[in-house]
Amino acid sequence: MGKARRISEKDRKYLAKSLKTETPYTEMAVHMGVCVDTLKRILQREGLAEFDAAKYAVSLSFETQKTWVRPCMRCRDEAPRPKWQYICDKCKERNEQYSGVDEEWLWED
Repeated sequence: MGKARRISEKDRKYLAKSLKTETPYTEMAVHMGVCVDTLKRILQREGLAEFDAAKYAVSLSFETQKTWVRPCMRCRDEAPRPKWQYICDKCKERNEQYSGVDEEWLWED
């Protein structure tokens, strides 16, 4: 299972509004770009909904996760990050965007 990440305040407001209007979980999951089980875990973690299944329980390490102030290895940003995370989220997202093969490097027949 991947690491839990914080959702934006905009997404949190969307989820809260969707729960009040009884929007189907599948529609909310598509909007968030996750599967329904992940959506339910997010709702449980954010305190927006409660589910009986044990698989939706919030990990104790998520709330008590230790942080550190250490410069990002790429941009040198010193904002607090989870301990042992060496690259900030902004640089990590930027890296994921450009991790594909550049079309200029492809060989043409």
